[in-house]
Amino acid sequence: MACRSVSGASERLHLGQPATSYNLKRLRILLDDPLFERQGNIMVPTSRAMELAPKINTVLSIIRDDILQPAAFEPAAFTEKFVVGFTDYAEQVFGPDIFDHLIQAAPQCQILFQAIDSGNCEQALENGDVDIAIGVFKTSGEHLCRTFLYREKHVCLFDNTILNVDLPISLAEYLATPQLVITANQALSSPVDITLADMNEARRVVLGSTRFLTLRHMINGRRLLCVMAEMLGRSELFGDSVTTCTPPIPIPDFDIDMLSRERDKQHPKTQWLMKQVQQVIQAKVSKLRNNEITTIK
Repeated sequence: MACRSVSGASERLHLGQPATSYNLKRLRILLDDPLFERQGNIMVPTSRAMELAPKINTVLSIIRDDILQPAAFEPAAFTEKFVVGFTDYAEQVFGPDIFDHLIQAAPQCQILFQAIDSGNCEQALENGDVDIAIGVFKTSGEHLCRTFLYREKHVCLFDNTILNVDLPISLAEYLATPQLVITANQALSSPVDITLADMNEARRVVLGSTRFLTLRHMINGRRLLCVMAEMLGRSELFGDSVTTCTPPIPIPDFDIDMLSRERDKQHPKTQWLMKQVQQVIQAKVSKLRNNEITTIK
């Protein structure tokens, strides 16, 4: 219709002329109409072709503009819900900053923070219960996309108005202080105890809890110590004056990652959300660590 010739259509479609002629023959059979008839060097459209042309142009425009080129995500116009899966620790440290950022960028949206852990995060993502998941994930299936956020360290956390020790805390003072542990089960131990056993040392654990927040509050005003993730130890959310310092024994670092569905990684909404969350978390980590450096100086 545009070129009025088979050879011209072949060039425009990047097809050989025989293939174009064959496809024209198929259309003629399918629509039971000649569609185009040769008059000299020009292919003249039939009445049926003239009737179909605007409808076909509409269909092709939808495919070209709406399907092959999906619209960019517009956060200001987004009125639906972002669902972010967090481990307990990650929600405490990063939840408020992520909320502030998303609600400012997408003021008409709703935000849901969903509790997840290593055991249920894959199912939550696969079922569509969460858009992304943030935390410590030892494994992830091939259907999930993993994005590194930052490397987490461990610190000793205690109220030094009670302990009154020189920093960093010595091994002897560390072992002499009753300790709290994060535990997902009934065991009041962690890999720290294995390290101590290899050194022929042992600590006294007096309380275990699954709640980071509980242990953070328990330290205030008590002769207690807890080895905790650095970001939770340095977080300003608590308004207390606990002290953080490096442990007197080696404790392995661990990665905080963001998981998303592999099949949705090219979706504009998913790409936008992942980028925003990654930037917020990495900025928060940098701020907390820079604050500590300033304090030390």
